[in-house]
Amino acid sequence: MSSDEQLDLTIGVLGTQVPATSKTITWNDGLRTVLPTICNESNKNLCDEVDIPLIKFMAQFPRSNTNNTAHVHMAPGGICQAPRVDAQLQEILGMNKCVVIKGVPHNPAGKTLTFEYLDAVFGISPHRPVCIHDMKKRCEDHVHPTITGSIGSFIESINDTTSIQCILDIPLAHVSLPDGLKCVATFWNVLHAFLTLRIRILDHGLVHGWNQTTHSVPIISKVHPENFTIKGWGLLHHAGFLTYPHHDAEGTLTWVRMEAGLKLWVIFRLKSRSTQRIHLQELAVKLTNYPVHKDWLQRNCEGEVITLRPGDLLILPPGMVHAVYTPIPSFATGGHFYNYSCMHLTELSRYIDAEVAESTTNQALDHALETLRRMVIMIPYLSPRLTLRKRCLLSLCMMATRGRQYRAKGSSPHSVEDTETAEPSADISDIIFQYFGLSNRMRPGDILYVGNQHDPGDAIDRVHLLHAFKNSLVL
Repeated sequence: MSSDEQLDLTIGVLGTQVPATSKTITWNDGLRTVLPTICNESNKNLCDEVDIPLIKFMAQFPRSNTNNTAHVHMAPGGICQAPRVDAQLQEILGMNKCVVIKGVPHNPAGKTLTFEYLDAVFGISPHRPVCIHDMKKRCEDHVHPTITGSIGSFIESINDTTSIQCILDIPLAHVSLPDGLKCVATFWNVLHAFLTLRIRILDHGLVHGWNQTTHSVPIISKVHPENFTIKGWGLLHHAGFLTYPHHDAEGTLTWVRMEAGLKLWVIFRLKSRSTQRIHLQELAVKLTNYPVHKDWLQRNCEGEVITLRPGDLLILPPGMVHAVYTPIPSFATGGHFYNYSCMHLTELSRYIDAEVAESTTNQALDHALETLRRMVIMIPYLSPRLTLRKRCLLSLCMMATRGRQYRAKGSSPHSVEDTETAEPSADISDIIFQYFGLSNRMRPGDILYVGNQHDPGDAIDRVHLLHAFKNSLVL
């Protein structure tokens, strides 16, 4: 592909997948894309009111690259050579920085996205029934933006110039596994397996919480399937689909890898760099209604554009407010997870969910509490290889012992019901509170709401903490 073709993403889209009359826009880095066009019966573009003004706002931001300090860009080869790369990644994420890894091995789709590719590579049947987000329905009624369909009908409508659609969260529990074992292991096969393992090890909710606590606390109660189904999913988009600003629900970290197409991820932040909780919540809320808060956002908000092409992998820390524009048909895989080094960001994100989740997230999840409690239960038994930090540990204990305070608005009351993990996680949390000289009766605000909300805190002396557990528990 020539450099001109890489920059001009309207080629093959304009007049084929979106109307020939669609307007275009040139982004800050020179990338040219279409602007979405969905016309009503009066031939008025329904995207003129919200989508296009927001895309124009996003397009003015600079491209994120290796020279900026807001996010960290890595090459796969450098990761393989880095010692303790998992510790390096979680330290970066714990500082509220995204990680971008360019050139991760993947299975290319060819020139067009087909259901044969999705079926052969990912096992996604073309007959699979799905819930489809339709932009025309969203423009007319944002509360009910979906229609029913199949993977096949979605792919077939890519070239329907009157339709812009996406499919969110296609469950793919197997996407974190390496590609099929081959007799001859090439460098890229090995690299793919290595990177996959590093990402998996970052999932402390699964690796430590679920994998290593069921002996001491057997699973008796019903476990919400989201504890496992959100580990892997797929995203399918038509050309011209805008995902509005949001942060991902329940304070999870998110990883996403482009398999086909291209996405423009815009990460927002305050120009003031304030890390006060009230200011961070205000930014998240105002971004969800750009037309109303346009003037405030232009004065107070800035951002960076992370361009993801096939083989690029992005990891977002919890609560990272972002929007995504998909200018060409695309497919991405990804998943959600928890990490001990990011619990202070998880707590902040879930606090905002509890206050204003109706506007700040694009999905509702009900699984968090059980995973977080099992992460607490595992703390006395964790490998000394893991670094634990004060603010992260206190945040985790607060969430585990005050489940109802952190229930996202709109989520099910069943998501905070006590199970067999409630008592042991509370006992361990009490020891941790005492270790820091705190009372378990203190409000979260007295402990967590002051200071830099992005600071994970000082590293904890694991030997001293272990003594505290040994004095109170049978280890």
